[in-house]
Amino acid sequence: MLARTDPLPRDIPSGMVVDPRVKALCQEFDVRIVSKSAYPLPGETRAVATIRRIIDRHGVEHARLVMCILAEGRGNNALIDETSLVAISDLLRACPDLVEQHTAALLEMFDIIPLGPMMALASELRGIVHQGHALAGMIYMLARQRQGGAPRVDNRIRASEAAKGRSTGTRLSEDRKLAIGRQLLEAKASLPHGHFGPWLDKQEGLSRSMAHQCMALATGKRQSGPGASAV
Repeated sequence: MLARTDPLPRDIPSGMVVDPRVKALCQEFDVRIVSKSAYPLPGETRAVATIRRIIDRHGVEHARLVMCILAEGRGNNALIDETSLVAISDLLRACPDLVEQHTAALLEMFDIIPLGPMMALASELRGIVHQGHALAGMIYMLARQRQGGAPRVDNRIRASEAAKGRSTGTRLSEDRKLAIGRQLLEAKASLPHGHFGPWLDKQEGLSRSMAHQCMALATGKRQSGPGASAV
């Protein structure tokens, strides 16, 4: 009879040190950090070193948008690993116009593209082509196809954004976003850990992506306000 083998532990070792910026970013999006020996499921990650490198090289706000895209995408079965993190980060840096002019459309795209199957396809190039670069190329092609679509397609996208509250991203003033962000931060602080996400889903007219944008703005204002220490 074969001896029983216990499953590999999923929790990170007690002595493992995680960069507090990485830990805070994962907590913000309810992403669980798991052990390096565990295979991450959707909503989990073990790529803490990759997230830290993105923060070090490109800043927390850039890393926050990368995490928002991967953590908030619905139904695309994306894993938050080195491949997806590098691909999204590279794409956002290479195509700033997608972020600056088409943020809502970018988030809409990541809601519907089959990112999980695309990652599996990129893995077939393992050992020859960098998987993150291959995945970025696939996403880039889809992004440009959507950007250059027929006017009637663009109209449907805008209608979808309006229905989901995403069009407010271009209509809300910064002061309004700041006020919403502060209210959301207060609500998050008052709720038990893990309850904020479900609570946010019940708020009508406010998508998760817009909520995180408002919270990020409020957090930045709070840190740079009167009495804030210089970095």
